[in-house]
Amino acid sequence: MKISWKRWFLFPAVLPLFSWTNTGNVQKDVVSQPLDTIEYRIFVAVDKAGVEHWGGKEAYRAKLNTFFEQVNDFWNKAGDGRFNFYFRYVPDLQVVYDCSSRQLENVYNRSAGFPNHDVLLIIDSVLDFDDEEKSQGWYCGGAADDLTMVVCRSRSKTEHEDLFNVDYFCRGVAHEFGHYRGVTDLYADRIQAKKNVINQLQYEPDSCVMNNHYNTYKWSSYAVNIINYTAKSKRPRRDFSGLFKQMFPKNILVSVKVNGKKKKGVKLNLYGARAQFNDLIPTPYRTYEVNKKGEYLITGVPDLYDNPAEPLHTDELPYNRWFSFLLEAEYKGEKKYVWLPEYEVQQTFFENKDTYQVTIDF
Repeated sequence: MKISWKRWFLFPAVLPLFSWTNTGNVQKDVVSQPLDTIEYRIFVAVDKAGVEHWGGKEAYRAKLNTFFEQVNDFWNKAGDGRFNFYFRYVPDLQVVYDCSSRQLENVYNRSAGFPNHDVLLIIDSVLDFDDEEKSQGWYCGGAADDLTMVVCRSRSKTEHEDLFNVDYFCRGVAHEFGHYRGVTDLYADRIQAKKNVINQLQYEPDSCVMNNHYNTYKWSSYAVNIINYTAKSKRPRRDFSGLFKQMFPKNILVSVKVNGKKKKGVKLNLYGARAQFNDLIPTPYRTYEVNKKGEYLITGVPDLYDNPAEPLHTDELPYNRWFSFLLEAEYKGEKKYVWLPEYEVQQTFFENKDTYQVTIDF
């Protein structure tokens, strides 16, 4: 589920040290220092039908605790030694509800007063109320008081969705908590070949839990950077308001060479790609021409991607964002292409640079 904080709105790792052997061939012991742990407390509300199905409240609590051990183990291992902290999500079963989970969600959306918790988690194992069917599935959203709320709702009216015994569920929860930490859905940047009328190529985002949690067992470098950056905040929506747009660089510098030499007059077309549709709009959103230095500086990059100005050349733009661009350079009928997904361009933020650089060679 796509997150945008502006509109509403992710075994313990160790730091390896070296061992040395002196001239007498005496090897010292390798010393490992564990990472500092950061905990996030999860207020958990579970449907009565699910609790009864899995043996009552205490049995369910035990299963929930074991499940979160799996979530934490996966979350940290998937960082592959790149996290600055050990992250632990601590479930706190507070409510067993006997009503529509959709109704409960609406209440929590308006309710403040959770000072001892960082995330609200609603689990609904079966669609036993009519209004729940319209909101089935798993997603992450905002609640009152800058809290983040994750909803895990069944897709079945008859079968209890088994949170505890399906392998990909722990990765699915990690995905939704990735949104809590500030990471967007990478799969939204995808461009399908059959919907790409410009060059008919497929553009696929980096492998990441935030791209496909069903069969992916790692965080991308983009996700790791954001999770490290927001790590100490228990409520990132409050402490990093507007972070997503701030991560875009101010500029994109496009440099073009023909036979190794800078070339002026090369035409540049910027085509916008949409989430949900995973397509390209065939009319360029912007058109440029490189100068005598063989360069063009695209400015105002945050506003190109997020809340872009008219004309959009489309009647529907999900989330009011271009999720990626395809940059086309044309010289004497020959065309070159560079894909500019938001997550790749935003990496500039973590390099402390204000300009993303693109080089195109003919």
